[in-house]
Amino acid sequence: MTLAPRIVRVAVPKPLPQLFDYALGDAQPAPAIGARVKVLFGRQQLTGVCVAVDPPDPHADPRPLTAVLDTGNPFGDELYQLALWMADYYHYPLGEVLGALLPAAARRGADLESAYQPPQQQFWQLTEPHHPPAHAPKQRALIEFLTHHEGRATATELRAAGFTATVIRAVAARGIIATRTLPHARAAVIEGDRPILNAEQETVLEALREQGQGFTPSLLEGVTGSGKTEIYLRLIESVLARGLQVLVLVPEIALTPQTLARFQSRFGTAAALHSGLSDPQRLQTWLGCRAGDIGILIGTRSAVLTPFQRLALIIVDEEHDASFKQQDGLRYSARDVAVKRAQNLNIPLLLGSATPSFESLVNAWSGRYRHLRLRERAGGALMPAFHLIDIRGHKLTDGISDALTGVIRQHIDRGGQALLFLNRRGYAPSYLCAGCGWQATCPHCDMRMTLHRNPQALICHHCGHRMPLPAACPKCASSALMPIGLGTQRTEEGLQQVFTDVPVYRIDRDTARSQRR
Repeated sequence: MTLAPRIVRVAVPKPLPQLFDYALGDAQPAPAIGARVKVLFGRQQLTGVCVAVDPPDPHADPRPLTAVLDTGNPFGDELYQLALWMADYYHYPLGEVLGALLPAAARRGADLESAYQPPQQQFWQLTEPHHPPAHAPKQRALIEFLTHHEGRATATELRAAGFTATVIRAVAARGIIATRTLPHARAAVIEGDRPILNAEQETVLEALREQGQGFTPSLLEGVTGSGKTEIYLRLIESVLARGLQVLVLVPEIALTPQTLARFQSRFGTAAALHSGLSDPQRLQTWLGCRAGDIGILIGTRSAVLTPFQRLALIIVDEEHDASFKQQDGLRYSARDVAVKRAQNLNIPLLLGSATPSFESLVNAWSGRYRHLRLRERAGGALMPAFHLIDIRGHKLTDGISDALTGVIRQHIDRGGQALLFLNRRGYAPSYLCAGCGWQATCPHCDMRMTLHRNPQALICHHCGHRMPLPAACPKCASSALMPIGLGTQRTEEGLQQVFTDVPVYRIDRDTARSQRR
């Protein structure tokens, strides 16, 4: 009697709502729920995810399973359950959701167990015995520095202390120091000077600490410069002291380096995860968080889909920012997923912003979130003064009123500078005929063409299509063609005519095309 093969139900990374059944071979172990499997789908070999073993209603005549890639669930039960929720909540195929949670190398079927390299750090360490050189004060100073720092330090720490690479190599050539590779230290609080909290910060921090360690979503509304980041750092200190992990979400890649540098200066180490990393870097960070070796992860929206072993706090900085919303593929809000994840894990969640989103404000006003406020700037800094100029009834020259021109002139005469912001590049956003009302539009996407000067052309800012300026209206042959509206080129031209005694610089996509300019 031939036994029927065991059946594995698989979610494949295709935009299909169905799940597909495959038959296990006699020598193949039954995969765990969440394990990656190799399957033949049409003519393609795909990496899918097992969602059930021996389902009650198997498909007839299933194809054989190619291979089982994992001995367990690489996502972890918590992240796998989050994926199930996302597929249901965002009405997206489960296989595509699970694929979005995996790094690129894992989607290609990489062996995750052998791929992980625990973080290590290289040190310069004193050898035993060592004899300080008699006539080399800089080398003696380096040896004394190491002696007072437990006999070892990284090259970065030595350079920060003022020792050049030449001095380090000279001491190493004498055999007094040698390199050693040790496991990378976990994030921990580094003793040193910390800013003194003002009364508002103390009140907010105490309120957050009193909430305990369960699911307690809080909205921290603080003006720019009020010290929200210092509140984050103090909360993280208590989490690290318990040997647990923290996830900090920031909206833009551009914010990651400065945030990472500040966290590293306080805690010694922190990891980053964003789209600017290479595939191997993303894989190692993903695996390091899953193994619990990374104590602090700072990342953009995709970081909310990272597995953790002991996640105990989630912080979403600038929670109002639209960059937390994924706009293609799996469309999701990282802020909302962070809320759900904190709820599932029963851990605190802190949303910070100077201008909270309406959704978060409503949740705060209704009592779902605790609403905390920082109304003053930290460190005695003053709020900027601002003045609104009502230009109704005023004559404008290239979009600039006489009142604004006068204010700029006052600052220039006092030796100051002025910075003007305008949200449109080019010379004018519209180019039309005064005779018949014809307007230049893009033939490809039906958007208005923007008039540019130097070089002179009509450019679609949506698809990049360019057209030369027509000599006459293509509809009525009138020559009464005119630019309507303001762009940065037109404003620059107007400022140069008014402020002939000072240089005027324009910075936009047309003038600053690389980091070198």
